[in-house]
Amino acid sequence: MGRVKRTRRSQPKPFPFIATGAIIGLIVFGVISMVGPDRNEGYGITYDPGAALGYMSVLGLCVGALVGAVVVALLTYRR
Repeated sequence: MGRVKRTRRSQPKPFPFIATGAIIGLIVFGVISMVGPDRNEGYGITYDPGAALGYMSVLGLCVGALVGAVVVALLTYRR
């Protein structure tokens, strides 16, 4: 009986996807924080623009990394 040679399907590496998602999220949320409307009107609360940029950047990093991880999970899923 002859052996059937199988080729292995290459798996994408997860770190580049997660890192790219985090960087894109950082950029998108940072731009939204800087360009977006002023939401402090009517509440009597004022935030430093740098603090808002920091919070939005961290949120963007987390959301972007999560999206990158989901993309890797979908690419490596086998039926």
